[in-house]
Amino acid sequence: MSDSKASPEAPKREEQVLVLAARGLTDKEIAIKLGISPDTVGTYWRRILAKYQAASRTEVVAKYAGERSKAAVESLQYVNECLKLVADHMIEQAGRTAPQGGIAGEVSVGDSILAIASDWIVLLNHDGKVLFSNKPVPAGCLLAHLVDDLELEEVLSLAATMETDADLEVLDSAPSALAKSYSFRFSPGVGDLAEHIVGVGRSL
Repeated sequence: MSDSKASPEAPKREEQVLVLAARGLTDKEIAIKLGISPDTVGTYWRRILAKYQAASRTEVVAKYAGERSKAAVESLQYVNECLKLVADHMIEQAGRTAPQGGIAGEVSVGDSILAIASDWIVLLNHDGKVLFSNKPVPAGCLLAHLVDDLELEEVLSLAATMETDADLEVLDSAPSALAKSYSFRFSPGVGDLAEHIVGVGRSL
């Protein structure tokens, strides 16, 4: 990436740098985590400092944390509620008789409240396999087979450890019940779902 001209993805990268810095990562560790060079991390920091009109990185991180605290609490409450409903559903499904290899046909929630939610809620493993969806999708499919996003693998890699946002376009071959595009927030699972990723997508 050139230092002289910001790419379209720069704002997203800047936020990722801030999130990782707030978690205590060094610039070298941030570069490794994001798959970019330390010099590029430095470029993002210069833009961030200018944007926040801050004299130091510590000041920027403090300002950023303050701005995000209320939104983060609200988002966490919403995601945790979704996780609870997903976990309850999975426990319910586990108690039913299913064919070997899992539930056949489509993954759905039957009469669950999640079935009428306008958001698309998914539970994924770290490879992007859809373990649960409140919208009808083929059982055991990969999210990459439903949406068109060349950076999806990177998004899910980040989402395994931190909240990550992505706008996803649904493929024409995906089930018609899905909207054409979604603004997703992916988050690491918690508790019994710690090895999973939960995604909440709002149609655009």
